Amino acid sequence: MGTVWDRATEFLGDNIGAVTPIALATIFVPASINDAIAPLAAANPGMQTAISAAGLVFAIVSIFGQLAIMALALDAGRTAGGAVGAAASKLFAAVLITILLLLVLLLLLIPLGVIMVSGGLDMSGFATNDQAAISAAISQLPAGIVWSMLGYMLVWVVLSIWISARLTLAYPALLDPSLGMGAVNGSWMLTRGLALKIVGVLLLYVIVSGVAALAAKAAFGGVLGVIAGGAEPGSVASVLTSVAVGAVGTAFAVLQSAFVAKLYLAARNRAQEASGHS
Repeated sequence: MGTVWDRATEFLGDNIGAVTPIALATIFVPASINDAIAPLAAANPGMQTAISAAGLVFAIVSIFGQLAIMALALDAGRTAGGAVGAAASKLFAAVLITILLLLVLLLLLIPLGVIMVSGGLDMSGFATNDQAAISAAISQLPAGIVWSMLGYMLVWVVLSIWISARLTLAYPALLDPSLGMGAVNGSWMLTRGLALKIVGVLLLYVIVSGVAALAAKAAFGGVLGVIAGGAEPGSVASVLTSVAVGAVGTAFAVLQSAFVAKLYLAARNRAQEASGHS
């Protein structure tokens, strides 16, 4: 993993001119806008659908940007235009893979629902997303049911992390015509024996990026809130804070994309050496 990290940072250092425009247009701008408008939904329920739809569009644009950066990292001879073209040709498939992963994780939650219903949980609060009603209903469940729910949630979290680790290389596999198999199968095969290492990297990434984003939001939000006189949703301070958080998130997303691409190359080379191919 240390060698992969070195290759990723070396790639970014050598290709910062090509990576920056892609990252700004497809990751930074969508992330900043989404972070700025998301709080408006709470104060304006009528905007919830539009804001959710915008968030979905921004997520797809972000996937496109990550694919383009990965395409650059996978092929040293590829231009920025070629990377964008490669990303565009594989965007639909990448979105399908993402949806597939989410569906699998949701299906794995079905046993939790069975446990809740078997315990006599009143589900009406879930239909309206009434947090007070949900908390009250859960508090009335027998202790055995609550422990069963907590136990299964722990199992679900572990399974989710493991499945995510095994599918980490699906995006770069999409972009590599030499792989000779589907992206999901390719990622599953190439991550054999690497899952625990990938899990460690994923957890470290989530923790560090999350802490950095929270720190940026707290620091910029606090200072700008004082200077601009409040940080209500839609205010100047809120928008500028979203820009700062977006910048931090973009840096980590770019680094993640480069790392995953270089990890894919290392895993592919390892598999080829193991099978006796050059």
